[in-house]
Amino acid sequence: MKEATRHLHTGLMIFSVLLCTALLASCGDIGKPITAKDGSVWTLVNKPGFGNDENFSVVAMTVFNDKLYALTRNQEQGAEVWRYDGSSWEQVLFPGGVTNGVYGNPRINNVWARMAIFQGKLYCGFSSGLQGSYLGSTGCEIWRYDGSVWEPVISDLKDSDESGTITKIDGCAADDGDTTARITDASKSWNPDQWKGGFLQITSGKGIYRKFRIVGNTADTLIIQQNESAGSFDAEGNETEFTVCSEKTYKNPFPSYSYTLGKVDVGDSYEIGIGTDESGFGEMWNKTITAMLVFNNKLYVSTGLNYEYGGQVWYTENGDDWNVTESSLPVPSPYVYSSFGNFHTSSSYPGGLKPVSSSVTDLAVFTVNGTPMLYAGGTGTSGDRGGCSRMARLTDNGWVLVVDSSIDENTTGTNENGFGSSPTCGTNQENFMPWDLEIFNNKLFVGVTGEGARVLYTESGSPEDGSWQYSVGGTSAYPNGFDNYRYSDGNYQNLSVNLYPFQTTLYAGIVTQYVPEYNIPPAKSELKGSQLWRTTDGVTWTQITDNGFGDTDIIIFEAFTEYNGKLYVSGSKGASSTPSGLGGAKVFCMITPPPM
Repeated sequence: MKEATRHLHTGLMIFSVLLCTALLASCGDIGKPITAKDGSVWTLVNKPGFGNDENFSVVAMTVFNDKLYALTRNQEQGAEVWRYDGSSWEQVLFPGGVTNGVYGNPRINNVWARMAIFQGKLYCGFSSGLQGSYLGSTGCEIWRYDGSVWEPVISDLKDSDESGTITKIDGCAADDGDTTARITDASKSWNPDQWKGGFLQITSGKGIYRKFRIVGNTADTLIIQQNESAGSFDAEGNETEFTVCSEKTYKNPFPSYSYTLGKVDVGDSYEIGIGTDESGFGEMWNKTITAMLVFNNKLYVSTGLNYEYGGQVWYTENGDDWNVTESSLPVPSPYVYSSFGNFHTSSSYPGGLKPVSSSVTDLAVFTVNGTPMLYAGGTGTSGDRGGCSRMARLTDNGWVLVVDSSIDENTTGTNENGFGSSPTCGTNQENFMPWDLEIFNNKLFVGVTGEGARVLYTESGSPEDGSWQYSVGGTSAYPNGFDNYRYSDGNYQNLSVNLYPFQTTLYAGIVTQYVPEYNIPPAKSELKGSQLWRTTDGVTWTQITDNGFGDTDIIIFEAFTEYNGKLYVSGSKGASSTPSGLGGAKVFCMITPPPM
């Protein structure tokens, strides 16, 4: 009997080992199992940064052709793409074997990026530049991939409308009496103003990747205007920024960073781009891709960090021909296509209109009275229409605001700016920005950036008073920031939240506040690491980890996806509020869910 029992115990032990091995194999075996606070078990599945600490964020993940794809943020060399088959990772090279920045462009850094599967191909939205009213960007781009071949969709590399070599430069200096400059290519014979409205792109020399607006041309000379700074018009509506061809360094105040544009010189090669197939959909201030989703057999894409004109939403039915959505508000072209048609009055901006929503932050499809509708979140810049969060939905007549001061005649309720925030609401105050949108339990949830992370939801998606309720922060049972933890300077650690529904649970990955250039937090020891939370009803939340699974350098639990029935999440070590990072990003897999 003892012998039989011993064999039984041995068999059970072997079975347990095999079971654990099988479970680990389904997630990979880079790290040891991590038992979380809620009893779930997780494991690390990648080498941090995929072996490169400059890959300090994994900003997007999705599954394509039975493999998990990951896009990295890399401020130094440019973004990378990696894929995982369940046991090992390999880098996906760009055309010509290029490893970074799609075509070696280090400015394609991916402060944010997105992916979507559309008509059997993987569409990748790449971003260029950082937050701030200085451009420092070559414009967002979209490329598609069939598993072996890359193809530009929205990119300066989509085509070349014209190219040549600079033979003469005139009037390209600061304070020279004319904000424009003249670039000559003596070999050309153009029609007058043939290239007006296009962009001059420098393709060689120290000034490579620089861009200028073309405001006119003669037979062989382009009249160009620099637009490196947003909001630089005078009271008469004239641009005050001088076009400068010499080297120049720009210093952005917040987030604090600087960048240098190289000198443009005679002998440099150039291309001319015109049309919506160029980077940024033909507008260089569309720096970032903030969302990509398929709705009604169309691929929708939103843009961000457009401080000059405002964020936009574009769509395509075939992947090649793109259209921009417009507002239902009576706003003239081209402004009707940006910022939901919602603008402050300011003579410093084109047309005297400062965009309320410089970014369309996210998109989600939410069903209202049996009809699926596209919803979007928008930032709220400072100005006469008030700051903080905006929400809108797309109708047959265009975008209609559902959270804004113009919704009704009263000034109270969660349908006002910032879901009812005060008129003076500003950066990282109250309900500053609708960071992430997700559908869960037939409700539209919004993860909000503010004075401590918050979560709100609506059952109706209506612009009526009282349509939004708090799940975290505000009037909910949970404090702002989920746990109310603040640094010694009073700033909340938990600033925002990424949401992701997986099976019957809504997960929340915390965006912590990390701005070392401004000493936030005052001491690095005060940074406790990002947190993960979950809820099954949208009301009661359970903490999974409070310290980045033991790595306090993890700033954000950022990108989520489901692969082979398992939940994956990236632990990023950088934030959009800073150009610096704390090491290579990690990817975790949940081996087993928490006990019921």
